[in-house]
Amino acid sequence: MKEPTPAPALWLLDTLRALRATLERIEVEEAACLKAIHPDYRASARNLLHFISFHRHAHPGLPKALRQRGLCALTDCDAHLLASLEAVITALEALEGLGPSAAPTQSQPGGPEVLEQHCDRLFGALAAAGVAGIMVTLPAEAAERPALVADLLTAGMTIARINCAHDDPEVWGRMVEALRAARVATGRPCAIAMDLAGPKLRTGQLAPQPAVIRARPPRDRMGRPTQPVRILAVSPGSLPRPQDTDAVLLPARLSRAKRLKQGDRLQGRDASGRRRSLQVVRRGPDGVLMLQADRTCHFTAGLVFRQRHGKARLRVGPLAPVSGERLLRPGDVLRLTPEPDQGGATLPCTLPDVFVDLCLGERVLFDDGRIGAVIRGVSAQEVVVEVTTAQARGSKLRSDKGINFPDSGLRTPALTAKDIEDLGFVTQHADMVSYSFVHRESDIQTLRQCLEDRGRGDLAVVLKIETRQAFLNLPGLLLAAMAHGAPVGVMIARGDLAIECGWEALAPIQEEILRICAAAHVPCIWATEVLDTLAQHGHPTRAEITDAAMGARADAVMLNKGPNITATVKVLEAIVARSASDRSDRNVPLITCLSFRSNCEPDDPLP
Repeated sequence: MKEPTPAPALWLLDTLRALRATLERIEVEEAACLKAIHPDYRASARNLLHFISFHRHAHPGLPKALRQRGLCALTDCDAHLLASLEAVITALEALEGLGPSAAPTQSQPGGPEVLEQHCDRLFGALAAAGVAGIMVTLPAEAAERPALVADLLTAGMTIARINCAHDDPEVWGRMVEALRAARVATGRPCAIAMDLAGPKLRTGQLAPQPAVIRARPPRDRMGRPTQPVRILAVSPGSLPRPQDTDAVLLPARLSRAKRLKQGDRLQGRDASGRRRSLQVVRRGPDGVLMLQADRTCHFTAGLVFRQRHGKARLRVGPLAPVSGERLLRPGDVLRLTPEPDQGGATLPCTLPDVFVDLCLGERVLFDDGRIGAVIRGVSAQEVVVEVTTAQARGSKLRSDKGINFPDSGLRTPALTAKDIEDLGFVTQHADMVSYSFVHRESDIQTLRQCLEDRGRGDLAVVLKIETRQAFLNLPGLLLAAMAHGAPVGVMIARGDLAIECGWEALAPIQEEILRICAAAHVPCIWATEVLDTLAQHGHPTRAEITDAAMGARADAVMLNKGPNITATVKVLEAIVARSASDRSDRNVPLITCLSFRSNCEPDDPLP
């Protein structure tokens, strides 16, 4: 194959000089923005603007043209872009025997050093410089077992996360006390991060439905029953005996049970309406009755089974009702309303204030994207949606499941009344506060004002990027946060981002956020389902190990709670210790740079 011809040197020089002029021009255009930035972040904000301008105007083929001449491709220089561009121009001028066309622009190199300083301000001094911190979500169990917190610290936890969406200040307080005691006992530093819950856009409470207890005989691989299913009939509220815990527990009231003996049968119709026969295995002196059935039985409260040739009777229940659900299929039409569950084609939901921000044709996603729909009608009182994505047999939608509007420009404030109340505790105990569902610059101003009102204007804020809106507005959010002198960080909430932007887009999006944070010298936290199978089940998948190694390029990696969380922290610490912490060259389209106050296209193609 014929090698491509390198771009002419003079054209390449002109292109680089034009880019340098573009970087200098954006400082003039955004002079008011830079003036509002706190002095501690002004150099970082300037570099972020350089990054935006460079990737808005640079041609995608420029890195290749630079590599062909043995020069730095500028793809991994996000933290010190103008200084690197100056160095490349100088090197190319020297290669071509040309003198510099102008005096070098005074720039601020040393971006990685600035980022390290910002990491220390946000997280506290980490045990090993250059190694990603480990953030762990504390379970409620940590409030009752202080030894668990000490074990997590010993395993490698450097940031303890408390989620304000769960539990209450009393439980949070015990977690904080356990952490402080563990820090003293282990001699290890550990910061405290507290997540504000944010607005909850979820399905409302669906009307409860009758509980159903299923007793199914074990079957072989051919589907044939291998033995009868054992059913333990006990008085409601009673506990089974230890030796009977393998049987299906059936709360039931027995009448004239003393007449029953081994081999007798109780007959009736189960919840499906089919006739079923329950054979007595034994009758205990405490009124407990062990039964067995050859066929699958479904029991609901009120069903009656009678002795075949006698007067004994068994009545099922009462059984506590279970949460309601909707079985949705493609083509179904639903009405979202703020009213309590009315059954049928209605679906109650929280935060009806968002209805006015919705438009026809926009997508709606339920339950982490498992069910998709399209808006067919909108009013201030209800939203009519048509289900487009669900299983052919139907997908179940239950109460308190998330609702996402990825195409809609929601104006819901990120700070709720509950968040403001929780800030009273957060400002007293936390080293940083994670801001959920932040969308706009005004959201940051609102939180900062609340913190200043409580005398904690210095409290660090971590911006959780979990919606499409927040991702597209990330540069603006960072510049707004840099207007204050307090530490700032970013969390990549990959689960919510994947729902909003699509799973196929998650990889380039998380890479872009890493690069933007590097350009802004802002610490970045890699979050959501890291080593989740290991934490939950004790054994990781190969994909999880790779994902954790990729996450080690961030400044911290977050783990969620699980039964095996201590072992998971140890594994993650080993992974991040062996992984390179610098950002690698990622040639992905930078969407946010094009969307930042402009819709520019790349400059002319290479000759």
